[in-house]
Amino acid sequence: MVNVEKTSSSILKKFSPSELKDYEKRKIVFWYDRDKTAWDQEKQAPGEELEEIIQFLKEKDIKFHILDNNYFETKKLLEIKDPESNYLIYCPDKERVHEANWLFDIQLYSSRFENSRISDIKSEFEIDGHELDEFFTKYEKFFGNQKERVQPLKKLYQKDWREKEFILGMLAVFSKTQAPEFKQIIRDIMLRSLDEAENPVWENISKFGLEENFWELTEEDFGFSAKNPTLKKLFLSFMITHIKRYSGISLSGYDQYLNRKENECQIFLKHWMDSSRDSKTFEKYTRDILEENGQDLEKNLQAALDKRDVQTYLEAEAVETFDKALIVHILKSLNSPVDSTEEDFKNYLSWIDTRRTKHWFSEYENIYNALEYAVKLFQFAQEHYDNPKAADALENIPSLYELFKAYAKTYYQIDYLYRKFYYYYDKEQEKDILKKSLRPQVEDLYTNKLLGRLLLKWSSLIDSKLDGQWKIELAESQKDFYKHHVNKILQKDDRNRVAVIISDALRYEAAAELFETINKDTWGIPELSYMAGVLPSYTKLGMASLLPHNALEYRGREIFVDGISSEGLENRNKILQSKYKDSLAFNYEDFMRYSREEARELIKGKRVLYIYHNKIDSTGDKQSSENSVFSAVEETILDVKKLVKHLSDTLNTTNIIITADHGFLYRRDDMENADKVDTSLFDKSRIIDTTKRFILSDQEFATDNSLDNIHGFDMRHMLGKDHTPLFAYVPKADLRFKLQGGGLNFVHGGASPQEIVVPVLTYNHRRNEKTIDKKGIKHGKVNVSVINDRKKITSSKFKVKIFQTEKVTDKMKPRTIKISLWDIDGGQEKMVSDEKIIIANNESDEPEERQYNIMLTLGNNLENKTYYLRLIDEDPAEIKDIALIPFELDLLIGDFDDF
Repeated sequence: MVNVEKTSSSILKKFSPSELKDYEKRKIVFWYDRDKTAWDQEKQAPGEELEEIIQFLKEKDIKFHILDNNYFETKKLLEIKDPESNYLIYCPDKERVHEANWLFDIQLYSSRFENSRISDIKSEFEIDGHELDEFFTKYEKFFGNQKERVQPLKKLYQKDWREKEFILGMLAVFSKTQAPEFKQIIRDIMLRSLDEAENPVWENISKFGLEENFWELTEEDFGFSAKNPTLKKLFLSFMITHIKRYSGISLSGYDQYLNRKENECQIFLKHWMDSSRDSKTFEKYTRDILEENGQDLEKNLQAALDKRDVQTYLEAEAVETFDKALIVHILKSLNSPVDSTEEDFKNYLSWIDTRRTKHWFSEYENIYNALEYAVKLFQFAQEHYDNPKAADALENIPSLYELFKAYAKTYYQIDYLYRKFYYYYDKEQEKDILKKSLRPQVEDLYTNKLLGRLLLKWSSLIDSKLDGQWKIELAESQKDFYKHHVNKILQKDDRNRVAVIISDALRYEAAAELFETINKDTWGIPELSYMAGVLPSYTKLGMASLLPHNALEYRGREIFVDGISSEGLENRNKILQSKYKDSLAFNYEDFMRYSREEARELIKGKRVLYIYHNKIDSTGDKQSSENSVFSAVEETILDVKKLVKHLSDTLNTTNIIITADHGFLYRRDDMENADKVDTSLFDKSRIIDTTKRFILSDQEFATDNSLDNIHGFDMRHMLGKDHTPLFAYVPKADLRFKLQGGGLNFVHGGASPQEIVVPVLTYNHRRNEKTIDKKGIKHGKVNVSVINDRKKITSSKFKVKIFQTEKVTDKMKPRTIKISLWDIDGGQEKMVSDEKIIIANNESDEPEERQYNIMLTLGNNLENKTYYLRLIDEDPAEIKDIALIPFELDLLIGDFDDF
């Protein structure tokens, strides 16, 4: 059936003057009616509708001629008999091939009319010719819905599309992919489900007959081939191909899943893994597949990995089994009866560092970090305790002051590494593997070896050198803090303000980490020193000592500073203002609640600020929360850094001092009775104050061995000879007094270096980087450069050499860089390789140690031309491209290992 009105109108448009080309004086239009829609096949003559159309054309002075095997006569008519009239040449058949078509030369300068669904489709996409007719006929059903299918396809359509491009476009419409790019189409299809029965995209692919096309494309692009292909098999093939490529392992029973074009498989998998939007689905699918069939695949892979050197699978990342294997390998090595060597420790740390850029690292980050600090603790033990020379050096330290300095320089690291291990151990939810295989070793190493030997030496020097008077000769004393630090700044001029941040129980090792953090994250210049804390090392006395004073006095359990009680913020303000009237004290929480304007108004004209922060002590002092003290330390570091930046950047405070009232001792395991010191010799009625780590009493004991495992000190040495008799008793080493109540794990009050090496972290603010530049200090992030001898690629896998031009320092931060090859011709940017990540974080002075080698894999079907190696800083706050370097691609077809 033919719509006479519509068809007549369409034909007439072909003869309109606007359709005439410059060389045309008349119009000839060919209509090949292959489906005989206007032809009466019984009469072998024009149908009724066509007769009406003929009459209509006649009225418009357009002649009608039937082409029916009369090619010679038609040619003669058009070229000799009537070379001037307009003609519609109607053929009730399909068009002949060019070689057999005597009218082909006339058709080249003529026009065509088509009256079929196919012609409507071609008209929609402005397609001439018949090359795609069979394709459109086969998939005519797809084009039956304008809104859901045709219009979205038209948005993707390019004029040079052939069958393959239309197939990709149709798949993209179903998968709602932004561009007809097959790798992204596959991912978008798989994101819905790997089960075709539950995948709405696959339902449409099947409904519109595109399954065969889909699997042909997977064969073409990835080399995937299967008798009964499914989406799950395809996903599995990506996994198996990756495993073989990056570990060399061929898993028994899975050979059929090895895809021929492994380069393309890797690029596809890597882009999916790195997608912030889609990576969680990728992880779910890999886990689901690993758990199928009684975890057959994972067990086979794990068994193979157990027999291989770590170095052979270090770059593999598609499945988390590789991370599990590496973690187990390091744990077994640390538990081996054969001690790890220094080279082993370096390897463990290097392996962990390599995994930081791999996909599954974030899933195992806490375990990796706990493992890293445990390895460093073992490494420290080997270097400073197991090494005979180093061990002798500790044993032969001649004075308490020398060991005091050695702790601040070196031995504080045992507390730092122990703390960092437990911080990440506590953060990890699935910690069984660490609980069984590592925590007991770390606890034993720290408590019995590292801490035990250090404190044994420390206690022996107290016994032999101090003679009942708490004073470390040559060491700055905490009670002189105000005079040596605050007053010194006030005397420089009459303008600069000094802010003192006192964080309760911020021990030295935590201040050392705070120093590193502030140094890297601010413009200022911090310096870390230390002083000898007062004894007992507890809050009341420590806080009083940090205030300006001439004399400290105990009245019962209360400490008075020059006659004023030191307890409470109001009294501390009185004490500060009695020394220097333009002084003010705050609690941290109150101070941080003030708006910028309120804070500026409050401190206007003030030159001395004391700000009290209490998170570590308040957490550790409660038995219910003492095991969370290391988390409190991490939070404190963040709090204090935030306060430093607020004071310096917002409130124009140039001089900042961070210190503490005391430190602390902490161990995770419960104390044995042997670690508790009996207190029965003490007259309880004469005890003034006490904790698990000190007893303050007016009871004096003879300086003999009547007090086992206890150091005794006459407090009048510090308080003044006119003070009423007062004595401090502290357990030796890390022992605790056997007393009721309170926790035993977190303690302070004693004389260990962990409790009495008090940090003094000074911060001198510089307003901007220009001030730093004037001092000649390099700052910012380390730079990198590409140092390949030739900028030419001759293989589908090529090595890129990256050089970190500066070492990481206090002010030169590490840089995380993504590296890949790009085609940027014609304004279109397309990644044509996989992407690798390096963390440029080397601190070495040796240039050769700051070189990174990575291997990039090219996609297939790249033409030989110039591409660009792109180095991108992963930090979104940075300029995107660090470098864009041209590389010439010069490949033979055989150079692609996927062919």
